[in-house]
Amino acid sequence: MTTMSSLMNCSHSGTSMKPDILAVLKTLQLSLENGKSLTSALRLMEEIATKEDEKEAYRKMTQSIQDGGAFSSAVETHIAPSSDIVQFIAMAEKGGSFVRTLKSVVNFLEIKNKFYQESNDKIAIPIFYFILTTIIVIMVRFFTIPYHLNEAKNYDPKIQLIIADHLQMAQLLSDILFALLLAFSVYFFIVMVAMFNFSGMIQSLSKQYASHLPVSSKIIGYFEKFILLSLFSEMLKNGVTLKVAFQTAASSTVVPAIAKQFEGILEQISRGEKRFWGIPFFEEVEQHLLAGAGSVAQLGEMLGQFADRARMNALATASKFFRLITIIAILLLAFAVFVEFFTIVLTQVLIQQEIINSAGRA
Repeated sequence: MTTMSSLMNCSHSGTSMKPDILAVLKTLQLSLENGKSLTSALRLMEEIATKEDEKEAYRKMTQSIQDGGAFSSAVETHIAPSSDIVQFIAMAEKGGSFVRTLKSVVNFLEIKNKFYQESNDKIAIPIFYFILTTIIVIMVRFFTIPYHLNEAKNYDPKIQLIIADHLQMAQLLSDILFALLLAFSVYFFIVMVAMFNFSGMIQSLSKQYASHLPVSSKIIGYFEKFILLSLFSEMLKNGVTLKVAFQTAASSTVVPAIAKQFEGILEQISRGEKRFWGIPFFEEVEQHLLAGAGSVAQLGEMLGQFADRARMNALATASKFFRLITIIAILLLAFAVFVEFFTIVLTQVLIQQEIINSAGRA
C-alpha cells in the first residue's frame, strides 16, 4: 500500500473495511440514472459486493432508509466519509435534483482523489529521507557514542579526556539533529493528516493546528475554500436559500477562523443587510464580483468558478510545500551524515593523532 493510501485509509482501519465512498456514489449515480430507486440500487450493490463487510454495510444502509432514515445519515454511519461529503449528500436531500447533485459529489471526489494521487510521489521522497535521518540519529546516539566512550577506556587518561570532549560535542550535535528532526516530522505529519485523512475528529484537530502553522496555513486555507465553495455553489444551484447555504458551510468547516466569518455573515443576513461579502475568506476581487451578482443562480456559478480557482491555488501551494519539505529533509540528512562522520571518522582520526603525539613526546 502506498504512503498516500495509508493516510487516506487511516479512518477505515479497525475490525472491518468500509466501502469506498467514490465507488459507492458512482454506482448509485449510474443506477439512479437508469431508473432504479435508491433502495434497489443499494440492494444491487449488496448482491455484487464480494466482501462480507461491504455486503453488511449496504444491507444496513438499505434497512436504515426503509426505516425512514436519511441517506446522508446512512452514509455517515456505515461508510464514514469526510464531513464535506456528508454535507454534499445532505444538501441533495433538501431540494433540487438528487442525481445532479450526486454527479457534483462524484466530480468533487474525483478532483480530491486526483490531488492525492499527484501528491503521492512527492510525499514518499521526504518520508524516505526522514527515515534515513532517523536511523542515523538512533545509531549515533545509542550505539556509536557509547561504543567509542567504552573503547576510550583502553587509552591513556589524557586521550580519554580528549575523546570524551569530542564525543560530548558529537552528543550535542546529535541532540540538535534529533530536535530538528522531531519538529519537522511532527509538522509534516500534522499537515499530511489535515490534508489526506478522512477521519472526522483526527482531521478536524489536524486542520485546526495546521491552520496556524507557517506555509501549511495557506494550503489548508485554499483547500478548505475549495471544499466550502464547491458545497456552497451546488447548494445555490439546487435551490437552497443563501441563509441555509451559509449555515451549512459554517457548520461544515473545522477551521475556527472561517466558521467565525460565516457566522458573522449570518448575523448580517438576519438583520437584512445586503453588503456581507467583505470577509477575509474572499479575496478583494471576489468581494467586488459577488457584490455585483444579480441573482442566486449567478452567485452559484460565480462561487463554482472561485472554487476551481481555490483548487488551483491549493495545488500550487502544496507543490511549493512539498519542494520545501524535500529540501529540508535533504538538509537534515546531510546534517546527519556530518554528525555520523564527526562521531565515527573524526574520533578515530583524533585517537590516532593523540597516539602519535604521545609517542613523540615519549
